[in-house]
Amino acid sequence: MINTGVSARKEFQVQSSDSASSVASGAVNVLSTPSVISFIENVSFHLVQNTLEEGSTTVGFHIDVYHLSPVPIGEKVEVISTVDSVNGRKIRFKAEVYWKGKKIAEGIHERVIVNEKEFYKRIEK
Repeated sequence: MINTGVSARKEFQVQSSDSASSVASGAVNVLSTPSVISFIENVSFHLVQNTLEEGSTTVGFHIDVYHLSPVPIGEKVEVISTVDSVNGRKIRFKAEVYWKGKKIAEGIHERVIVNEKEFYKRIEK
């Protein structure tokens, strides 16, 4: 069972591969928005994965993030994801990202619980 209010925190060190210029989302060598989104998805996924039935997982289907401030390469950011609501198979998370105690991103992320075998059947030819 997935409970609302549960949260997880994880630190990520910003690598050059996480920069906007590296992921082609911009020309600057700072933490990219796509990498912020990846960090949020990572923490949210791991927060609930061990509560699911065997053979089930979650996949992301919606994200709405405000990237508020740049972070240099080599620095650490802390990502906090909290289960905000559960509606059937849909899980909504509130996420915040901090660098040196300053909020640099915030938003919501939604995931849906799927049966892995059934999920893969949807893309088989």
